Amino acid sequence: MWTDDIAAKVAAVDAAVWSRMLELMVLSRKTDERLIKLYHQGAIRGSVFASIGQEAIGAAAVLNSAADDLFAPCIRDLPVHLGRGYSPVDIFRQALGKTAGPTRGRDGNIHYGNPGGGVYAMISHLGAMLSVLAGGVMARRRRREKTIGFAFLGDGATSTGDFHEAMNLIAVRDIPVLVIIENNHYAYSTPTHRQYRCENLVDRALGYGVDGLLIDGNNPGEVYITMKDIVEDIRSRPRPFLLECDTMRMRGHGEHDSFAYAVPRLIQKYTRRDPIRMAVRGMKSAGLITDEVYEALEKRVEAEVREASRQALAEPGPDPATLCDGVYTDA
Repeated sequence: MWTDDIAAKVAAVDAAVWSRMLELMVLSRKTDERLIKLYHQGAIRGSVFASIGQEAIGAAAVLNSAADDLFAPCIRDLPVHLGRGYSPVDIFRQALGKTAGPTRGRDGNIHYGNPGGGVYAMISHLGAMLSVLAGGVMARRRRREKTIGFAFLGDGATSTGDFHEAMNLIAVRDIPVLVIIENNHYAYSTPTHRQYRCENLVDRALGYGVDGLLIDGNNPGEVYITMKDIVEDIRSRPRPFLLECDTMRMRGHGEHDSFAYAVPRLIQKYTRRDPIRMAVRGMKSAGLITDEVYEALEKRVEAEVREASRQALAEPGPDPATLCDGVYTDA
């Protein structure tokens, strides 16, 4: 249920926004579920890193963005790709290594982006993309554009040198980047209590000299409203902001990971706080959706995703003769 302290702001948001957010989360969930199925059927040669349980964060960021904003998603931010221009068939083409996919069959994994949608291809999930995004935002603002950036990192990435250096840079230069830490309690198999000694990662904001906030990353209403307030603020007063989202990934690091190390009570806690279920409960209590409308949405999205996977499966992979295309050029 949406919390009382943001109830008034939630009620003031157009109902179409909540409908779009729910649809985007469901589309991401159904696409992930189909990717997982394809992986275990042996159709995907790379791996699958599911966003299940974390959909509210990426969806809220997309819905609070402008057309000229830039994104640096991490491995569990499928709603960003789907919300900034890619369709499920694009995602399946990428995972299946198809010629028509974002990386033209050169990569069947997560290293893809969408330049037209302002989404950088993820070269690393270990903190390295924050500096890339910062550079992109700086370049655009020097051209008098009003671009801001949305950077996504896991809790483990905040322990890397790349992250610390980039945070210092954006703080000193007042680069308007919303740094979103998706704290899902594990850096691969390393629990948070073995990663850092501060109580919360947002506590580090003081050391960088930036504003920071900790929120419930599984509460769609809280995530959307909080991001809306932050984004409006950093557009008017350009500077970085550190936002820690408490969440949980509901599967292993990737589908190759059994997740046997996960603490059962954490899984149980966050299963009860599934962001899609929370969104539906909140929308029902506000009179914005009925069980029948939600069931129809699920069926429509499932059909769309099923057809997209069939289409991608039927398409060709790259011709081996083109292996060196785009790698070498004549002198």
